Parts: sequence; structure tokens; C-alpha cells
Amino acid sequence: MKRTITYVVITAFGLITSCKRDFLERDPYGVLDETDYFKTDGAGLKLVTGCYQPMQDGWGYTVNKVAIGDESVDNADAGGSDPGDRPQTTEVGRGRPLSSNPLLFETWSNRYRGIGKCNIALDALKREGSNLVENGAPLPSEALARYFAEIKFLRAWYYFDLITVFKEVPLLVAVEDPSTRKGKASIEELRNQLYIDLDEAIAEPNFPRSSELPDNETGRATKDAAYTLKARAALFFAGLMEQGKMEGDALGEYLIAKEMAGEVVNNGQLQLLPDFQDLFRGDYQVGPFSKECIFGVLRKFDPAFGLAGDPFAIMNVGRNNVGGWGGNTPTRDLAAAYDPADPRKMFTIISHNDIFKTSSGGEEIHNYRGYFNDYNLQQSRKAFVPQAYRQQNDLQRSNWQPYWIRYSEVLLIYAEAIIRTGGNHAEALNYLNEVRHRAYVTTSKVDEPAIYRLFATGLKAIDEATFASRYAIKTSDDILQAIKKERRFELALEGFRLYDLIRWGEYANTMKAFHQKYGFADKGRDASENSWPFPIPQIEIDRSNGVLVQNSNY
Repeated sequence: MKRTITYVVITAFGLITSCKRDFLERDPYGVLDETDYFKTDGAGLKLVTGCYQPMQDGWGYTVNKVAIGDESVDNADAGGSDPGDRPQTTEVGRGRPLSSNPLLFETWSNRYRGIGKCNIALDALKREGSNLVENGAPLPSEALARYFAEIKFLRAWYYFDLITVFKEVPLLVAVEDPSTRKGKASIEELRNQLYIDLDEAIAEPNFPRSSELPDNETGRATKDAAYTLKARAALFFAGLMEQGKMEGDALGEYLIAKEMAGEVVNNGQLQLLPDFQDLFRGDYQVGPFSKECIFGVLRKFDPAFGLAGDPFAIMNVGRNNVGGWGGNTPTRDLAAAYDPADPRKMFTIISHNDIFKTSSGGEEIHNYRGYFNDYNLQQSRKAFVPQAYRQQNDLQRSNWQPYWIRYSEVLLIYAEAIIRTGGNHAEALNYLNEVRHRAYVTTSKVDEPAIYRLFATGLKAIDEATFASRYAIKTSDDILQAIKKERRFELALEGFRLYDLIRWGEYANTMKAFHQKYGFADKGRDASENSWPFPIPQIEIDRSNGVLVQNSNY
């Protein structure tokens, strides 16, 4: 027995030592080097798709963006199970967040992940564009040009998110060595780069308009999204210039906003859905595919393909029997701002004791007591998916999706830019009242999946004559103030409120007044002219070895 074992061991040792050297040095199976990867079918489109990936991060992007944009100001509170559930949002809402705030760090890391993916993709497409293959054939030059435009739009998108929160951040437009440390670029430098990216995307003939996008490409960026982002950014920069917070010509920026929004309105072949309910009913079968949705993130629960629902649709829905986690609770102030005759109030805010149909034909009475919502007793209708539109009644198993650019916003940008540039008031009113007409006249007065809605009380049909006499804004009204209010009514809980308050120079006064009137969770207690820009995450300053410095107001 002993001799047999010895023989086997010796033989095995001989086999090992007699192997050729190249056997041990073979590349592992299933691994491609970069050059070979770019020769695989669809590699270019995969690079582009990767640039969208940070927006698919429900926590790091969707929940984060609305928390920053609405829950940090007067539209909504953080909500959650108790005050310790989302303290990072509550802290920003007080008006003096720490540089260790997790919500701000989440914003920074998610958007820079997107910028990094865009830089990597642009670099790779420049080097390997001629090797790319699509559907078994060389990638057409027109498709490659579209990829470049699409990625530049996305890079500008991520940068603008950072600008609205931090104002000045490091500018990275190429693949950098990991050891590189960069300080902040000026707001003027960031504006210039943002416009370079957007102008190049807009100028690309192969970057399609929204009206040219085939159904199977719904969700991809278009020229109209680039026009709108530039208009949105121009309004923001103009506001900062007027307040002396950056150098430049405010009127020139308003003219840019007017030109960009006008291009979408006059040549985009877009339109509002007649019924506001179609955007937020909960089925997401109409709104995302309509001519109103210019840019969004399509979501579909399909476990066979590893597709999950957005956590926004459970995080920001009522707790208790409803099954959500109770975040994003609309404030009393937001509810009080609406005209009771405006059905958008009902399609934006759900009240405690509202009743919705269950999938089995029963009643779901919304109970908002017993968690960090006892003060407001309200939840977002824009986040809620009724049972009929979920799989197995699971809030995480739905097709809920955010709208990041809607045509109604473009109409309001255009109206505001016309007024700001001394244009014709009657023309501006056409666009403002187009949004209001949809709200008051053609929008449903009944929430279809519901049995009882408090804010449906008193809603009634409004004819054209009544709208013209009572609800249309007129040349004798304060049109700019009406536009500001309309933006809140139309876009509430979609992530726009902080952006508006900062650019209008109204953040400090609004939040101090909010604290004085309500006082809940100390929101607005520490708000001042030095609250914004918010602090750069301390961890990023530490990683930079002091190259990156904190904002001077912190």
C-alpha cells in the first residue's frame, strides 16, 4: 500500500514539473482585454448605457434628488418611522448642515460616479470608435456621433445637479490618474463647460429630437432634453448673477433661457397631456410615453431580467397598513398654497383617512398616524402606486418612474424668460395659462383608483368661460409672481423647489418664515444667506490632501 501511494505521488509530481511553462501563464477564460472588448457586438451602446446607470440608483439618485430638492425646503418634510429615520434630510432642512451630512455626500458620490462613467465612455469612444460593432456590422459613424452627444448631455446633467447643491466643485472632463487631486473650479468655469457640452450635443445632427425617438428608445436623452437643461441652467445662473453670487450678464442668461425654451416650444412638436392624472395615476402606461415626458428614467419590475422597482415608490409612501416607509411628507404649507379648485392638489398630496381601492375590491384607508408624520398627516400622491398597478400588492413591484423633464416645465421656463427679458406679457401668459388650463379645465376631478379623497371635495367641472374669468392669469396680474406660484403647484415633490428658491434669492426668507409659522422639526431654524451653497463633504476634502477647500460660508 505504501509503495502504491509513493508511485502516484511521484508520477503526479512528474506530470506537474514536466508541464510547459505557457500552461501556467495562460490568460484566464472569460476575460477580455480592452481592445478585444471594443470589438464585441454592442460595446459602444453598453458604454452609453453605463452613463445612465447612476440615475437608476433609486437611493443615490431618485430618493436623493427629491430629498434635496423638496424635503430640504418648504414643500415636504423627511418623514420616516421616527426622527432618527432620515436625520440627514432633516439636518439639511434646518439650514445649516454639517460637512459630514450623508445626504450631501450621497449627492456628491453619485453624481461624480456619473461624471466618471461619462469621461471613461468619451475617452474609449474616441480611441476605439472605429472598432465598434453593432448587430454584426461596423458601427455607423452617425450612431457614434449620437453616442458622443448623448454622453455630453449626461455629463452636463450630473454637473448641474452638483452646481445647484454645492455651487463650485472640481471640474473633470477627462480620465484622470487616480492619484490626481483637484480643487474647485469657479462657477463661471463650470458654466462654460456645461454650455460647451450642451452646445456640442445640440449641434450634433444625429442627436434626435424627442419627436424623432422611436418607441423602443423611450427614456434616452434627446436634443429637446439638452435645450431644456440649458434653459434651466441659464435661469439658475441668471439668478446668481443678479444676486452677485457669480460674474456675468444676467440678461444674457435670460435670453439664452428664452431661446432654448422657445426652440422646444416652437419646434419640438411636444404637448401637454390633457389630463394631469395620466402622469401620476400609478400605472405609468401613459405619461412616460407621451409627448409631455421629455426626459425620465423608465422603470419596470421584471425579475426575469433582474429589473427591480424604484425604492422611491416604497420609501415615500405612507406606513402602517399602506406598507410604505413614510418618507417625503408634504407640508401643510404646500397644501395651503393650492387653490381648492385646482385638482393638482389632489394628484400631488394624499391626506390621512383617504381611501383607495384594493386589488381585491376592498378599501385601503390610509392611516398616517404613529410615525414621523403626525404633524403633516400627508403623503405624496406622485409617489404612490395603488394596488391595481402593482404585482402581488408589493410597493416595490411596480413601474413607478420619475419625470426629470416635463413639457409643462418648458412652458413655464419660456413664460418666465419672456417676462425677464422685457418681452410681450400677453405672449408669456399664453404659455403660463396653457399649464393652468390643463389643470383647471381638462384634468379629471376624480382620482380613479380612489374611493374617497379629501382634496376632491368641492372639485367641479370648469368651463372655458369660467376659466377665463376666474382662473386664467391676466395682464393686470403680477405675472412673475404667478409664474413662481405655478412652478410650485405644477412641479411640487419632483425635486425643483430648492433650485427655484436659490435662483430667486428667496431661500433664506422663505425658510425663516416657514420656521416661524410651523416650527416642526426645527425646519428653517438656521436658514440664512450663508446656508447655500451647502458644505462640501469633509471626506472629499480629506481625500484631496487639502487641495479641495471647504466653501467659505462653512
